[in-house]
Amino acid sequence: MKEKNKGFTLVEMVVVISIFAILLGILVPSLNSILGFRVQRATNSIAAALDKTKIEASSRLVGEMKLEKRSDGYYISYILDRGKVNGQENIKINEDEEKIAPSKTQISYVINGKEQQLAENESIVITYDRATGAFLPVQQQSKDCWNGFDSWAWETLRNGNSIYADRENQLTNLGSCERIIVKGGSRIRNIVFYTDTGKYQITTG
Repeated sequence: MKEKNKGFTLVEMVVVISIFAILLGILVPSLNSILGFRVQRATNSIAAALDKTKIEASSRLVGEMKLEKRSDGYYISYILDRGKVNGQENIKINEDEEKIAPSKTQISYVINGKEQQLAENESIVITYDRATGAFLPVQQQSKDCWNGFDSWAWETLRNGNSIYADRENQLTNLGSCERIIVKGGSRIRNIVFYTDTGKYQITTG
């Protein structure tokens, strides 16, 4: 007896491809919707953090926002100096830490027209001029940067500077941030900075 041909017939292949195409047509919009939601959520979180930072910077000795990338995603936290309480220093680092996006989301910033994506274990620190409300130059903390505070840091804070001010050239003043860009799939959101006024605007694409 001849063995039966166990391969697919043309009709079966057409049916399988058609089903695959239909499923793909359903899944792709769903995936884009999920990515779009993540992009919008991350953008809103950064905007809310900027608003909070502006309030803190105007009412505290130091109020700063840190945007950091880790292996599992992007985080926002705050660096706050509320002055002495009962004779004790009241400096908070990584205050109110919040994960705003998974690592597959891409968050970058633009300075002097150049876009740079945050690398893993790197962060940027954003704050405002206490007197004018304008954005101060962005600072970048590398993965090798000193990440604590001691009497040196407190003295720096008392001078009204950043807790992450340059310590043996481990931190870089980058200049004024022009935009923060959040990308996920085909979705893009821009947070456009107006340096002199300390305001921002969210745009698409």
